[in-house]
Amino acid sequence: MTKDLSSSGLSRRSFIGRTAVASGVLSLGGGLWGASVNPANAQQQQYDYVIIGAGSAGCVLANRLTEEGARVLLIEAGGPDTSEMISTPMRLIELWGTDYDWGYQTVPQEHAAGRQLYWPRGKTLGGSSSLNGMIYVRGNASDYDAWATDFGCEGWDYASVLPYFKKSEDFSRGADEYHGAGGPLHVTADFEPHPVTRAMVEAAQQAGHPLNEDTNGAQQDGVAYVDLNTHDGKRASTAVAFLRPALERENLSLITNARVLKVDLDGTRATGVTYLQEGESRSVSATREVIVCGGAIESPRILMMSGIGPRAHLEEVGITPRHDLPGVGQNLNDHTLCPVIYEGAQQLPPPDDMAITVLHAHLFAKSDPSLPGPDMQPLFFNVPYYAPEMEQPTANAFTFNASGVQPASSGEIRLTGPSIDDPLHIDPKVLSQQHDVDILVMSIKQMREIAGQPALAKWKGREIYPGEDVQDDAALAEYARSAVMSYHHQNGTCAMGTGDMAVVDPELRVRGLEGLRVVDASIFPKVMAGNTNAPVIMVAEKAADLIKAAHS
Repeated sequence: MTKDLSSSGLSRRSFIGRTAVASGVLSLGGGLWGASVNPANAQQQQYDYVIIGAGSAGCVLANRLTEEGARVLLIEAGGPDTSEMISTPMRLIELWGTDYDWGYQTVPQEHAAGRQLYWPRGKTLGGSSSLNGMIYVRGNASDYDAWATDFGCEGWDYASVLPYFKKSEDFSRGADEYHGAGGPLHVTADFEPHPVTRAMVEAAQQAGHPLNEDTNGAQQDGVAYVDLNTHDGKRASTAVAFLRPALERENLSLITNARVLKVDLDGTRATGVTYLQEGESRSVSATREVIVCGGAIESPRILMMSGIGPRAHLEEVGITPRHDLPGVGQNLNDHTLCPVIYEGAQQLPPPDDMAITVLHAHLFAKSDPSLPGPDMQPLFFNVPYYAPEMEQPTANAFTFNASGVQPASSGEIRLTGPSIDDPLHIDPKVLSQQHDVDILVMSIKQMREIAGQPALAKWKGREIYPGEDVQDDAALAEYARSAVMSYHHQNGTCAMGTGDMAVVDPELRVRGLEGLRVVDASIFPKVMAGNTNAPVIMVAEKAADLIKAAHS
């Protein structure tokens, strides 16, 4: 059974039933993609590197570290990515709530009407690059410059990281000053947009926002059609782009459906990993490094389960502290979305099979002209995108998603017990800072202004949400708290830097330990204005060079 996006909006209510994935397999190199053998022969083996997590970063590292003959083991908690739900872009919502999704829930959010927010995250090869909306956005140059100047992360300014963005890229328009061609990761810049989306983009221009032909180029501001990580109409995840070619190499091993219990330490040195598979605990050793690539939620869990984290908290949950590192699990950040939904004045054309996705455009805008970069990134959907708690009166609707992408609010991830099966305490403290509420209110007003332009006159009917009776700032703020959703860009929980709360240094080494790095969105000291998958791939590309240099 598949979900028909032409007959219903994007909503967590419409999840399809759970999908089983294969378990207990070890896939080896030598062209055995999809092959399975008994994983017992991996026990007690030595590798040069053990990578935890085959997500957006882990797949890149597995490819780059095996290029020159290093022996690498990649351990993934989920199963293979062979489902057509993953490879077919229009089916992405079907993945939510399945075994391909970690399906996290926050604790009730005090400043968001007491609601628990749903956070889908990829639990399969490719990680969230196998589950996300496939939007390729790098962020603003000023974001990376701030990493270098404000957080002491030398070598992470935009001029230094741009070559790594280009290294990965196979841009559909070809190489230029800002883009690469011939890299593993295909970026599709041109496709036929939905007619309603085309009208939304025209309306944004009528409202005074310039059309930007390349938001990953010289300038980010403006309204634009998105760039997508797709190739020939299929999803281009990091599993497809980086892992599958690397699995042709004999020196790469892959274990799926295995939960890492802890990083093994000998004093202050990481020596390997203990993991659980099919109910059995197994260990492998790393002669050079253990690299944690679990993402912004799992990486701090893995470190804390290993006794690496805030000493008092670890003692509180019954874990013996091995290395006191107070920043682990702190600095949890995310972007926000808030839907502004309009009923169609006529029957809207359904998305067709060649549409790739229902999200074809977005806007980068500043709340204050003096800002170095945008702090709002509204998304334009040609279908309704209802929050889970909302009534859904019609599927014949389209959505402007108001958005804040420079949040002032931040939260934390903590353990609730010593077992890998104990649920996490996830508290982003969304909208706890009034600044973030004010940005959403401003963005909602901006979306209404765009919706009122002549280009949308034939498509726009009544405003379903917030509703035409919700007008003053106080009412809009109340609506924002009742309807805010995650943009699925969690980051920051193992932050890079030089201060007391930094978890990794500018070479991504866990501070105070040897042979252990973290490489994923958790290392962002400050989130960028835009989607986070492309920056994670960049981080992994740069990390690969740092690791190779350390062991040359």
